[in-house]
Amino acid sequence: MALAPRFKPLELSSLRTLPGLPQCHRQAHAEDPALSLLTDLSHSAVVVASQHDSLDSTLHVMLRAGVRMVFVSGADGQLAGVVTADLLQGESPILRASNAQVAFKELSVADVMIPISHWQVLDLAQVRTARLGDIVATMHEHGLRYLLVTQLKDGQTTLRGLFSATRLEQALGTPIGSDLHSRSFAELEAVLVR
Repeated sequence: MALAPRFKPLELSSLRTLPGLPQCHRQAHAEDPALSLLTDLSHSAVVVASQHDSLDSTLHVMLRAGVRMVFVSGADGQLAGVVTADLLQGESPILRASNAQVAFKELSVADVMIPISHWQVLDLAQVRTARLGDIVATMHEHGLRYLLVTQLKDGQTTLRGLFSATRLEQALGTPIGSDLHSRSFAELEAVLVR
């Protein structure tokens, strides 16, 4: 492909020392803008599992990708839900298998995912003016380990990003709340047993 004459190749150099890897964890303060720790899905790889995938294969994908949450696609390829590693490894799948009188290995992601209809989300417009402390307070108030962010653009709602309690805890250097997992787990369990 011929490039316009205004472009020129950049000069390369050889490594003289072993390079280090960038640090993934940054320090943050509660007063910092919330956008500073938003995982922007328009610039990040998104890990997606099929609703038909087994729980073990989904957990394997999560481990390989280094994530603790994946989005779930439905039979039509559209977004159907979300599932976390804590959910896959917790008691919910066992309860679900017992209630449905099926073997644990017969469960699929669709059996344990959090469907879109149960999501609580923030609009990106709110996040743009929020501080990290506001995000932590919201997660704590609603017992969430993940806070999903949507954006209304051209009349269509798009999943734009997310906040992770683990990432916030690492950046802020303080736990958000030990009750987040237990509270959200109890609420999820109530949904799954229906």
